[in-house]
Amino acid sequence: MMIVTFDIGDGSFDFYSEIEWESQLADWRQELADDGYEGSEFLDEDELVEMMYGEEMFFETVPNIIVTGNKISLDRIPN
Repeated sequence: MMIVTFDIGDGSFDFYSEIEWESQLADWRQELADDGYEGSEFLDEDELVEMMYGEEMFFETVPNIIVTGNKISLDRIPN
């Protein structure tokens, strides 16, 4: 899976692997802590993105696209 962010302020997209996303979340938590915010370690990812960007950034978890020969499929987590 991957995570895609969309910044409505400048129209940019960023793509993260799960490991990169966890690292980005950790960086944002540290940035909040460095700015004096207590409790950033308890914020979930929705709250954390909102604390950092307000309503200006959205993110979505999307399945990986798998290409095998001329077949395209999505790597989905079973329900």
